[in-house]
Amino acid sequence: MKPRTCWRKGAILLQTLVMSVILSMIAVMVVKWVFSRYIIANRVQQSARNTAISTGYAMSNSSTWAIPSNASTIVNGKSVSFTQTSGGTFRRFSTTVTDNF
Repeated sequence: MKPRTCWRKGAILLQTLVMSVILSMIAVMVVKWVFSRYIIANRVQQSARNTAISTGYAMSNSSTWAIPSNASTIVNGKSVSFTQTSGGTFRRFSTTVTDNF
């Protein structure tokens, strides 16, 4: 009977090893999913913040600009450049925001 008890111990050890590998793979997939969601949320937040910065600056200074015009400045450590064109009765603003590292 001794060989059979050793076989049971080996089977239990193998089952434990397989379950730990499966659980660690699931944990890695969950962590990757959480990080990807965080990165997406961070990019959306940065985009909204950059749009708010550039729009606020353009609205506060556009009355002094001639049409068409270009302007660039640094706002909150970000380089912001604007292009303003006139299409009939409407003004169009094109903004570009880049981080300064």
